Amino acid sequence: MAKAEKSSAKIKIGIFFMALGLLFITAAGGLFAYNISVDKKAGIVADKIIQTVENAPKDETYEEDENGEKTVIVDGEKYIGVISIPSLEISLPVQHGWSLAKLKNSPCLYSGNVYDGTAVICAHNYQSHFGALKYASVGDKVYFTDVAGLTYAYKIISLQRIGGYDVEAMKNNDGWDMTLFTCTYSGRERITVRLARITENEIT
Repeated sequence: MAKAEKSSAKIKIGIFFMALGLLFITAAGGLFAYNISVDKKAGIVADKIIQTVENAPKDETYEEDENGEKTVIVDGEKYIGVISIPSLEISLPVQHGWSLAKLKNSPCLYSGNVYDGTAVICAHNYQSHFGALKYASVGDKVYFTDVAGLTYAYKIISLQRIGGYDVEAMKNNDGWDMTLFTCTYSGRERITVRLARITENEIT
């Protein structure tokens, strides 16, 4: 009798852990599907916005403030231009200022500005945003075109991993003209790309 009870208990425990395992697999599958949906939506939104931002010079819809910063308003948000990394097939609009809500739509200007070489641009690690940044290489070309149609060319000079809360290290400028970053999947670090501006004869 005791043996039968022990056997029954083992079966029940086995069934419990199987059910628990299936629950975790289902939850993981649901989260994966949700993340893909969010990523796809972010890409669609960015694609719609970029058309307006790229047409700003032609349509003369951009504004310039007293500090020389140029912006165009799309759906109530200010955009400063387009960031492009041909080697990673990235071309995205960049918003002026940042918040978690803004990051759902496109990369954002985290601090500084493009014109004085202090710009720090951040984005989510969606595949449709900066997810491919981890595949960047030193020497890759990067282009920023502002809403007035002026294009600035850069090359990647270093790749770093910075602590997720190390704001000073992110903003620190040690000889570069622009910084791009996104979080790792764990969120504990930031994949950080430092850029140096290059002249026209260095682009090819």
